[in-house]
Amino acid sequence: MTTVKIILLLVVLAPFCMAAASTDCRGVPALDGSSACGESCSTKLLQDLCIDVMIWGGVEISGSRKEGATGYVILAARFAVESLDATQLAARNQLSQNTSFSGQERNAYEGCLNDYATARSSINRFANEMLPKCQFAGVADEFARGVKSCWIRLMRPPVKSTPLYNLVWADWYKLLLIHLLDGKLLGI
Repeated sequence: MTTVKIILLLVVLAPFCMAAASTDCRGVPALDGSSACGESCSTKLLQDLCIDVMIWGGVEISGSRKEGATGYVILAARFAVESLDATQLAARNQLSQNTSFSGQERNAYEGCLNDYATARSSINRFANEMLPKCQFAGVADEFARGVKSCWIRLMRPPVKSTPLYNLVWADWYKLLLIHLLDGKLLGI
């Protein structure tokens, strides 16, 4: 999952366009979006998520257009970053608007904000330093650690019943999708 995190970092700062061949590193396969999802994802849930990501990014799913696999991984990373940002915003809004939070819930949400801020910082560092050079070794593990750490905080009742729990769980699946795409398509 480390490669996924590095890709996430690069994606934040590098504008993505599926038509730009410069997003591909040497030696990656070219395939259509549907095939990329089919080859990478073994469950219907993940295949559906992958197709949703491709549609979100404007990828032609019909199979008529092939792109380099790096672009698909970057697109999935951009989608995950958008989700990460939305989760952070939801946590901030809940903290500022929900006066009925217990101390434990407030602490969990504040901890999650810190976890996600660390993950975001890692993504930015990766995007600036490693992605432009197609260097995926030693990917920013903080992204996955941030999501996992927040998820663990939310596992404790009564926090598990809050809306943030579902958002963090969804973020985890988006990270898994990136891991599957980069592992199967880029061989990382």
